[in-house]
Amino acid sequence: MNNSLFISAYCKQEQYFVDIKTFIIINIYQLAGPCPLQLKLKILKKEPINKTNYISLSLAEINFEIITTTNSELTSLSKWPIILINNNYVVSGLCSVARQICKLSKNSNVQQLLGFREACLVACAESSIWTKFCEIDIPNTIEKLISNDFVSNNSFTLPHDVLKYENHLSQPVRIHNIFKIARDTQNDQSIKSSTARKELRVLHDYAEGPYITLSDVILFACFEIIFKYCQNISIESKIPLTMEWFNRQNSKIISFSLPIPLPKLENIIIVPEINNVSLYNADPTRIVSTKHTKQYKIESALDLLKTSNIKNNNLPFRYDIEFNWNCIPLEANPQGGALPAKRANRKCEQLENLIKATIAVVGNKTYKIVDFCSGSGHLGILIALVLPKCEIILVENKERSLARARETITKLNLNNIIIVQSNLDYFVGTFDLGLALHACGVATDLVLQMCIKNKADFVCCPCCYGGIKQCHEVSYPRSENFKNVFDKAEEQYFNLAHAADQTHDPENLKTKQGYFCMDVIDTDRQLYAQPYGYEVHLGKLQPVTCTNKNNLLVGVYNKID
Repeated sequence: MNNSLFISAYCKQEQYFVDIKTFIIINIYQLAGPCPLQLKLKILKKEPINKTNYISLSLAEINFEIITTTNSELTSLSKWPIILINNNYVVSGLCSVARQICKLSKNSNVQQLLGFREACLVACAESSIWTKFCEIDIPNTIEKLISNDFVSNNSFTLPHDVLKYENHLSQPVRIHNIFKIARDTQNDQSIKSSTARKELRVLHDYAEGPYITLSDVILFACFEIIFKYCQNISIESKIPLTMEWFNRQNSKIISFSLPIPLPKLENIIIVPEINNVSLYNADPTRIVSTKHTKQYKIESALDLLKTSNIKNNNLPFRYDIEFNWNCIPLEANPQGGALPAKRANRKCEQLENLIKATIAVVGNKTYKIVDFCSGSGHLGILIALVLPKCEIILVENKERSLARARETITKLNLNNIIIVQSNLDYFVGTFDLGLALHACGVATDLVLQMCIKNKADFVCCPCCYGGIKQCHEVSYPRSENFKNVFDKAEEQYFNLAHAADQTHDPENLKTKQGYFCMDVIDTDRQLYAQPYGYEVHLGKLQPVTCTNKNNLLVGVYNKID
């Protein structure tokens, strides 16, 4: 088994310079000790544009191989650092790579960093505030810190994320097995599950409770940089709990240097006021934005579309193609799994619509097909069976879903499938056709955007229309046509998106309106793709009862001269 950890660095005067996330991963790799991972370092040919985001470090105590090229195209599918396993499984993203290193380590203490049921940082950053904090927020804060973004007029502003962590450590511990821990640590079996958590006296000594986890290792490397930068600034008294936590750790950090001179200030420290909001997803005090759109607002938004041509062709793209489920092995058939019969039947109906469209788009060509947000691989595995000449890539960030996919692929002995455990924004591979069955909210638009960038065809069945929102990757409305319609009325567009999710009860008066609003949002997507050289078909899955979210967008790219 040849498993490898790939990192990149630029070299200057025999010093290695790496970005923040690579620095964290190298420290975890060193901590892991005996590990069946070969560390491979690729030297960047050009210095990064923003060199201040890189720190220099010594690799004298680490065994690694310098590479100039990689023999596998799989290493170009996702942003580095990545782990390549068995030459068919790619892991990308700070927390996913860190978890994989711990799982592969032969050191039982390192394996235990994954915590109760190996669940530490298992949730992706999109769904977990805590994972997002460790994987995105704190590393981004460090990049700003070493770029001197928090220094102004001879004063230093304590970063919000540093204060968030201080607040986090002041919160009562919230972990799955907290009552058992309380009974064991206090030797009191009379503690009831109805006891308020703040009365359990479970110590918040570490990031997630009384025991050290992978979160502590990641954050310790980050705060090592923060405290080194602030060594001439007395911030200790401002974050006492963080200092206690930091001093409690005994991890060894690789020697490093910052890319800039340390600031020399007159100890003027600005501590901004922030809400004492927990970094725990389940905390009832966490503010959750809830949008309840009034009917009059929806009607007002619909009035703007009176002259727009909103129509759905109803029948999905090339639904006339023959498809026989009897030719599909039971392992790849939803009816052969653990789903209830009615649900399995609906799943088959959904998949059949997308398979027929995919067969029509591909024809006799040899395509590289990406199944985005693949879950446990129902769609991608079926495509691999019916189009054996094509290479299929499953892209999914949920580790447990992919474990089921790997099991199915092994049973079917499929050798034309590659798995990429990654968020959409980490995936950078090239491909010919993008698939997405019920990619939630913004994810559908990210998929369409990636397809357009690659001039790839697409087959997408959107979901969670109410979940779309403005973000750094995607803006709404998508098309120029709808930008003109909703000029200075952006909120009305999102009112329609919210109404598009009101399609659950066929007897409800709002259901027909909901389906029309779905068509509005998907017409916007259709109009967005067309100027890039796409012929886009908007139809409905058949039978329409197979799912409430039953629109199907199929885009075929025609080269523009």
